[in-house]
Amino acid sequence: MDLLLYAGLACLLVTGLLSGALTTGYQQRGNFYADSKDDRASRKKAANWFFLAGIVFLAAAGIVYLLFR
Repeated sequence: MDLLLYAGLACLLVTGLLSGALTTGYQQRGNFYADSKDDRASRKKAANWFFLAGIVFLAAAGIVYLLFR
């Protein structure tokens, strides 16, 4: 269960890094104008997949916790 929990939290951390949620407004603005549309689209797609994986891992950890505690 701990492995699933850590994997879920790691996926959510990677999602925050890829989406730019962990930066300041100035950094986000600079990143937006420095990247092309294709780069932003690929980062957004990867962030969405990591978010989905994080939610699945956390849900699995919750189910394992409820079943085997």
